[in-house]
Amino acid sequence: MIKILEFQFNPAHNREPKLPVWLRRKHRQYFFESSRFYPANKTEKPLGNLCLIAETASQDFKARAILLSLSRVVRKEYYRFFYPDPADCFKWALEQGNRFLSRQLKQDNNNWLGKVNFAALSVKADLSISLAKIGQPPVLLLTNNEVFDLSRSLSQEGLPFQYFSNVIEGEIKPQDKILLLTQDIFEVFDEEEMLRWLLPIHKPREIKKIFQQKKPALRQAVGACLIVCAKKKRHFPFSKKIER
Repeated sequence: MIKILEFQFNPAHNREPKLPVWLRRKHRQYFFESSRFYPANKTEKPLGNLCLIAETASQDFKARAILLSLSRVVRKEYYRFFYPDPADCFKWALEQGNRFLSRQLKQDNNNWLGKVNFAALSVKADLSISLAKIGQPPVLLLTNNEVFDLSRSLSQEGLPFQYFSNVIEGEIKPQDKILLLTQDIFEVFDEEEMLRWLLPIHKPREIKKIFQQKKPALRQAVGACLIVCAKKKRHFPFSKKIER
């Protein structure tokens, strides 16, 4: 079983007016977006969940539009279900995302180059995962009381981080957690030692309690966090039929 928690801190449409002036200026041109998608029907069910997180510091509003459009392309193409193997569906979606970005460059929409972080993660019911990125979005795996930076395992080729390239494929275990973070939120997690607090946590409601305790620090931050929690399957006892 998979449980996904999504947290957004001071999004553009609801920036905290009490933020210090220097912090508001720092994030004036900053934009982020996070999304989580679930299978809509039986056909999509084998594909599992799709998590997307993106951010840009580009002052060009076209960069924001490109991020939103890229998210729509990846989500739409992933759930088309062209291939028997869900991992191939993920690669297909990334390929279509790269084609979309190539068209933007051909139209001279290039102000986003080197200013974008984007992570795409699919998690299936059997706990298999596929991960890809553009730029340097923090993606962390919390397992066995240790923290691993999955994004470091993804090498990128070509011009500065303009396309999806390599894909990580693997499996997680029950009680594991994957965190997709924007950079500012990652820095808050690091400064507040929140990863140490999150490591032993197994229940989503306990994660929310930690966020409540760290609310003063998070209130001063701008960005998003997606937390994927792998849970054990519930086993219900078989009902015994009584014959009369």
